[in-house]
Amino acid sequence: MTIWADIQTKNGFASDEVQSSLQKYIRRAKVEEACQAAYELYTSGPVFLDKMWSRLETIAVEDVGFGDLNVPVLIHALDQMRKNFPYNDGDQPMYFIHAIRVLCACTKDRSSDYLKNIIIKESAMGKIMEVPDIALDKHTKRGQEMGRGSKHFFEEATKVIPQLEIDNDYRERYGKILETYDPDHVVENAFKYSSEQY
Repeated sequence: MTIWADIQTKNGFASDEVQSSLQKYIRRAKVEEACQAAYELYTSGPVFLDKMWSRLETIAVEDVGFGDLNVPVLIHALDQMRKNFPYNDGDQPMYFIHAIRVLCACTKDRSSDYLKNIIIKESAMGKIMEVPDIALDKHTKRGQEMGRGSKHFFEEATKVIPQLEIDNDYRERYGKILETYDPDHVVENAFKYSSEQY
């Protein structure tokens, strides 16, 4: 239970129920109904408007997710843009109406939320992470104690999946450099980088 359950909107609705209505309408692509819920929140005061925008940003990740990876950036931009207008400016609603239309039109994917809940619930039941051997590289104390340097880092720790198809030879060229590179024999004024990189 949140404090929003005890706070009413201007027309006497429990604000948590109006927020929930907004999100469920967006999940089901019910544009006008979602806009009505948003307008109820907006006209109930600036604190409700701010809360609504935080819900819209969450919806962009929680409900749209991989359906459109650019939508969280767009919704955040709209939230920032609306802050250029006073609360009671006639253009203020344009930004949340537009955001809602975009969110309703998106293909939805809730996988990130499901995975979040898997991690949370498994942790609550006692599951903890493991440190894999691949994490023990030149940037960790144990990796250094194992003698793992740049060559190991290049061959094992830098592997990425999936790998983008590229049209350059940088990896091969770097591999050739590592065949002769010796960190103990570099020019006197070679720049020293922090070892705190992963």
